[in-house]
Amino acid sequence: MRLAYPLLWSRLGRDASQEQSVKTAAALARRGEEVTLILPKGRFDPALDARDLRTWFGVEGDFQVRQVPSRWAGPKLASSCLWLLQLFRSGELRSADLLYSRVPAMIGAGQICPIPFATEQFRLWPDQWPFLRRHVRRTAAHRRCLGYILHSEHAAESYRRAGVPEARLLVAHNGADPVTVTGDCRLDRVLARERLGLPADSPVAVYAGRVNAQKGLDQILALADLRPEVLFLLVGSEGEGPVEAEARRRPNVSIVPWQGPKRLPLYLASADILLIPASSEPLERFKSSVLPIKTFAYLAAGRPILAPRTPDLAGLLADGRNALLVSPGHPREAASALDRILGDGSLARRLGEGAAETALGLGWDSRAERIAGFLRRRLAEAQPSR
Repeated sequence: MRLAYPLLWSRLGRDASQEQSVKTAAALARRGEEVTLILPKGRFDPALDARDLRTWFGVEGDFQVRQVPSRWAGPKLASSCLWLLQLFRSGELRSADLLYSRVPAMIGAGQICPIPFATEQFRLWPDQWPFLRRHVRRTAAHRRCLGYILHSEHAAESYRRAGVPEARLLVAHNGADPVTVTGDCRLDRVLARERLGLPADSPVAVYAGRVNAQKGLDQILALADLRPEVLFLLVGSEGEGPVEAEARRRPNVSIVPWQGPKRLPLYLASADILLIPASSEPLERFKSSVLPIKTFAYLAAGRPILAPRTPDLAGLLADGRNALLVSPGHPREAASALDRILGDGSLARRLGEGAAETALGLGWDSRAERIAGFLRRRLAEAQPSR
């Protein structure tokens, strides 16, 4: 299949959406699909090619990159709609079998797409904005729509409630990076700490992801206050903000800048526990974090995970098997769970082994195989009406 994959960004960045798009494209390319990432290029944007993206995101795969002069880079609804409209009218899609994109505006704009299309979504748009439900249904019913690919069962339920037929839905979890499964993340904990200059004997809890107030990191800071003997690493800072300022007031919390794909596995390997903040706010208040991509890297690391009991994580993390789950917004409960992991070596080993076992079924390549199979099947079903 020849897939045109429009993106909203024109410069390399650290946003999880960029990582997810490029890793998906690379995995599809590795299995033999012809994937072209199409980027808008403003007057002052840098020239980018596939090698730049492969290096930045640490991936392998023979995808192509095409930059199209445009004024419409960026995630805002108006600019994304105008960018898609430009592509639809330009003839840029003429050689593709289908358009594949995670642009939210495809929920509406897909109805004027000139070729068959599928759209990846991760947010619960039909629940978040009920007026979109009609557009979600109409787009799903369009003769060129192959379907919606959702990152979690929790998100898929939102589209089912909006009236999308089951045949046009695919739940495809993000991937556990194969480099972390087979490479540095299985480093011995002691060796990882030596390389990073971390204390060998102190218990270490690691959060790796965006460092900002929308990620529920206040819960990790509250946990740090309750357990001063534990070293907490917040890995992923991109500057000085309110979270960083609060963290620096605590002697047992260290801020670590954003780490690239070759360096991050060392931090995951150094941990006794990997933390997803025990907060429901990223999912329920800010609505921008649904089954966060860090979850998959954590599983691949083969370390115990401490996470909140939220509906998006419940489809992947099982309490007592590959994680300990706690009530959101209850730091003392999280502290007790942390104590259980640190104080029970057999529990810690079981959770780590369970995480690694879960990761084996979550590779980017297996995800790409599921997506490609879905697209081929839907293309074949839609053929008579094209």
